[in-house]
Amino acid sequence: MPDSHPPPADALPGHQVAALVARAQQGDVAAFEQLVLLYQNKIYTLARAFTSDPEEASDLAQEALIKVYRSIGGFRFQSSLSTWLFRIVKNAFLDHVKSRQSRQSQAEQRLEETFEHELRAEPVEHSAEEQLLRAEERAELWEALRRVPEVYRTVLVLCDMQGWSYEEIAAVVEAPLGTVKSRLKRGRDALRQELLAVRARREQSSHRSSQR
Repeated sequence: MPDSHPPPADALPGHQVAALVARAQQGDVAAFEQLVLLYQNKIYTLARAFTSDPEEASDLAQEALIKVYRSIGGFRFQSSLSTWLFRIVKNAFLDHVKSRQSRQSQAEQRLEETFEHELRAEPVEHSAEEQLLRAEERAELWEALRRVPEVYRTVLVLCDMQGWSYEEIAAVVEAPLGTVKSRLKRGRDALRQELLAVRARREQSSHRSSQR
């Protein structure tokens, strides 16, 4: 599992990040580990959109970081480190999906309204019943998100969970700005539909169980 309190990706000045990259390119593992601390939680969050198992997501994030480590020597500062890194991570996750021959269906609900609340809200005290309800809502949201076609899912996570700009996302997914905006809209619409479907299925299952 990722560190619960890693430094944010912008916690270090650019020249310090560049110095860490240069050291990592020379084989300094400690320097690379410092770079990992800047991004590991965001990488893990993106991994959760590709697998329902938290442990598998952690393994997937580690595999992606291994690919980043093996590729760090080729980084030439022609883009930001985060753009370059997440492009590799995205491709690693897509390889994972293809290897398992995953089949995606449509999905639901705007992430802006839900993920922003879940991931960025200040912690507050909740009753056991409230905590259970919130856990169920998060589970429904993750299930719905994984049913969104990947072409939309990556854009959704980077924009609505990670807070990336359209320009940054376009660089990662290597698509025009207009395409990114279109995918985001379609992804949000699909997620909204799928979340409703997930909740309907759970309500039906609960209703059948109560009649037994």
